[in-house]
Amino acid sequence: MKRTLAVLLGSLMILSACSSGEDTAEESGQETADESSEQNPEEAAETSSDASSDEENNLTSADLISSAVENSDSVTSYEAAQTINITNADDESTIRTIMTYGEQNEFKLSVNNNGDILTHYVVDGDHFIYQNNEILNSDETMEAEGGDYQTIVSSLENYPEGEVSELEEGYAVTVNIEDASAFGNVLDEETASAIEAADSINGTLQLYFNADHVFTGSELEADIVSEGEEINVHSTVDYTDIGNIEMIEKPHNMSE
Repeated sequence: MKRTLAVLLGSLMILSACSSGEDTAEESGQETADESSEQNPEEAAETSSDASSDEENNLTSADLISSAVENSDSVTSYEAAQTINITNADDESTIRTIMTYGEQNEFKLSVNNNGDILTHYVVDGDHFIYQNNEILNSDETMEAEGGDYQTIVSSLENYPEGEVSELEEGYAVTVNIEDASAFGNVLDEETASAIEAADSINGTLQLYFNADHVFTGSELEADIVSEGEEINVHSTVDYTDIGNIEMIEKPHNMSE
């Protein structure tokens, strides 16, 4: 149960924010335009640069999430590499997954659980499992629907508000994890029940965006106390090849 809780928490990798001051930004932009008409080109360029800098400095998590959602419009495919490290007093384990989601609304999910590798394929609604060079048709339901990039980024709007910080290559939104009820809009029933059963959870969740406000990944660091035992969870997710995967690669002996 405790390890299941750690894995579920490690999968909690995205979150959101609240409203921003659009009126202030519009007024600032109008003043800048009026002043620019009376300035020489060099002064106008400097003023424009200062205005852009001020806008970035005043960027809220709501602004960032909203911009990322716009950038994800009609984007389906991606590859997401996730690592979950779980550490307690007696043991340490690592789970690595690679999700490849194609433009055909099909996906490949490879799971490496401490060296035990299992790969799932969902193609045309069918679920296949590939292990030890064998393909098996699974009765277990795995849905491709809702796993596309646009849906993932849109779900950021359901998470608690975070603090924005500027990074060398973009931005981070940091959210403190202290009260599971703050995540009520995003947790499924199993995860919510597991988290509520823990004695305490403390940590941070960070969302990463590039300079163009494209969502590129997340990182979770949390300490859990469950049944008197302390567990540390460190999980990262990196999104690459966003919008660039036409079809997923499949084993040659898998039925189409």
